[in-house]
Amino acid sequence: MSQPYLKDYFPEHSWQSLFKQNNLEQFEALWVLESEWFEPPNYRRNGWSGVIKYPLTDTHGNTTWVFIKRQENHNYKTLCHPFSGVPTFRREYINIQRLNQHNIPTLTTLYYGERQISSKSQSILVTLSLEGYESFESFFADDQPVDDRLTKKIMQLAGQHTRRLHDAHFRHGSLYPKHFFVKAEGDTVDVHFIDLEKLKWFPFAYLVRMNDLSRIIRRRAPISKQAIEILIQNYLTTGQDLQQTRLGHKLRTLLEHTD
Repeated sequence: MSQPYLKDYFPEHSWQSLFKQNNLEQFEALWVLESEWFEPPNYRRNGWSGVIKYPLTDTHGNTTWVFIKRQENHNYKTLCHPFSGVPTFRREYINIQRLNQHNIPTLTTLYYGERQISSKSQSILVTLSLEGYESFESFFADDQPVDDRLTKKIMQLAGQHTRRLHDAHFRHGSLYPKHFFVKAEGDTVDVHFIDLEKLKWFPFAYLVRMNDLSRIIRRRAPISKQAIEILIQNYLTTGQDLQQTRLGHKLRTLLEHTD
């Protein structure tokens, strides 16, 4: 027998009508929706997590693409829930909302819901697809040369956004090229962060900087060292104190000794 929903929520109520027009306003309808997997389900222990990409069509025939992420018994332990844990999508949903509140570019949540059925913990997270965007991993692939001027604009913005993330005391925790998404149209570029399941807030900003930035450097492929140097330079433009000088020295030394 189903227990009451812990959440069944549209952060922006303007999207609720679109879900209703597609008969997907309720948790159960989203849960049983059949479509090909965008990413094969990830199975672990007695749970799983998977993603589909799905078109929502309004009454005028306009299509909005969304990602519907569903998981069952895919939990993480917390101090308040040391045994049963809570859904990892709940953490991702909360983190997306936190970055949105700080105007740090990331995903847009359209719906979040979770429920408990017997021993099964189920949750759904629906986000707006970043249409026209691609990961740094894809954008800077070796078979797709990017001119220096465009590379500079993108990495400048990536450095500035990463600094804003850290100045707000957030550590991404998994900041690799596949987690930066970029859209480039002519002279206009835009960069967003994705995959916020590991994002955490720390009381002191200095605790988050080296952790994320060292990951960017060590796992930079296919981004060139020159491009990463631009990111670092723009990250360090705010503040010229001793702490920033030491951080810059550490980052450049690490970059120099990284393949």
